[in-house]
Amino acid sequence: MNNSANYVKQIKNAKRGGYTPTIAKDINKHKVQKAIRLIEQWRKLANELKPQMQIDMALTLEECAQDLDQVLRSK
Repeated sequence: MNNSANYVKQIKNAKRGGYTPTIAKDINKHKVQKAIRLIEQWRKLANELKPQMQIDMALTLEECAQDLDQVLRSK
């Protein structure tokens, strides 16, 4: 079964359950998921940089990850 037919069935079932899907909700959800993955990658990279004596870059990455995390949690 291709993705478009599957998507149509998901929307049909969602409407039955009282949920009216909107493209904006789906897009925003996808963007949040991508941002969360980005935060995890930044933190992983920051942990890899610390032993290599690149502490300033690691701290900058960690600060960016924390700021982005706060923005996502506030919404």
